[in-house]
Amino acid sequence: MKQSSFHKGWFMLILIVLSVLACLGFGRFSFGAILPFMKEGLMLDYRETGLIASSIFLGYLVAVLLSGFFVIKFTAKKVIVVSLIVIAIGMMITANAPYFLIAYIGCFLTGLGTGGSYVPSLGLISQWFSPKKRGMAMGTAMAGSGIGMVFSGFVVPALVVINIDQGWRLSWYLLAFLVIIIALINWIFLKNKPEDVGLHPIGATDSRLSQVQPSEPSVAKPKNVYRNKTLWFIGSIYFLWGVSYLIFSTFLVDYLITDVQFTSQQAGNFFAAAGIASIISGFVWGSISDKVGRMVALMIVFFTQFFMLMGLSFSTDSFFIFMQVIIYGSTLWGVPTIMNASVGDYIDAKYIPVAMGFVTIFFSAGQLVSPIVTGVLIDYTNSYLSAHLLSAITCFICGIGCYVLFYTERKKATLLELEL
Repeated sequence: MKQSSFHKGWFMLILIVLSVLACLGFGRFSFGAILPFMKEGLMLDYRETGLIASSIFLGYLVAVLLSGFFVIKFTAKKVIVVSLIVIAIGMMITANAPYFLIAYIGCFLTGLGTGGSYVPSLGLISQWFSPKKRGMAMGTAMAGSGIGMVFSGFVVPALVVINIDQGWRLSWYLLAFLVIIIALINWIFLKNKPEDVGLHPIGATDSRLSQVQPSEPSVAKPKNVYRNKTLWFIGSIYFLWGVSYLIFSTFLVDYLITDVQFTSQQAGNFFAAAGIASIISGFVWGSISDKVGRMVALMIVFFTQFFMLMGLSFSTDSFFIFMQVIIYGSTLWGVPTIMNASVGDYIDAKYIPVAMGFVTIFFSAGQLVSPIVTGVLIDYTNSYLSAHLLSAITCFICGIGCYVLFYTERKKATLLELEL
């Protein structure tokens, strides 16, 4: 196969970053910036707000369960493009919502498109990058989420200032337009695998490395994944983190406005600052995990987030809140990056795509539960303190879980060495 000085896989990675920007950055994390203004515009209470937020993750969960089947049947590129269009449709429905039910439907469709494009996008990384380059590529792809947070944090409050009553609706329209543009770019340029253009995956030194076809997971025996106790344990940790991080990413702006008395512009700037800090977090923590081990890196991330969330629970000084937001943001995408990379440490290579989808189901379930529980807590206590404490304690439990897995695996390795 032909090779060139500039491997087309790097261009594919840029397209994947754009896809993640559209589905997670715009389709998911923009919601946290728009939420306070949308809640006020539709006169929602926190229970209804939590239900709308959960609708995104209900749609996401449905898409994660079905995306593998559709990728096998129609190819990853087609699923990604169609899913991005679904996101745009959901956004436009939400922008026109006159009351709760329509907003719920619009956000559900947005979540459906988000899951439908995110999982196949990460799957393409497995096609275009060899195992030794895959962690770096996944971390890079997650930068799209941070870029979306930055954009939303700056643009949404500015639109609200321009038009107080309709600014949140204009925000959804703008994001829908950008998602459609990205869908068109992916439709024109995205390729499903390097073999389609006569190339090997980046980092492949042997042509045999490029022979893994996307259809392999479909013939793999599911029990090799679904009966793996370690994957269930990892999935459980991922579920808990899904509950935890959503409280920060979804309700941060509203918390800063309602509890800390920030202006909408200040709150948006802090949200954007967290996004800026998060842009390289996946790349950095994915690289660290390559050096010190997946569970050790995850322990550091979880305990760091625990301390930052505890601080956020009781801080009122803007400087300390800013530092806590920055530090938390700098760890944000380390978790999904390391989680997806760690799957390969506990399962045979040909089962990795199936295993990634499996643990993502746990994560999706955590995201589905979180906004409902958070909304009830805030309505009951009339403050964010209990929600932040829940988020912090959940992170602490995740850190303990990583230590247990690390200790167990190290003990097994020691016993194996003694037997040899």
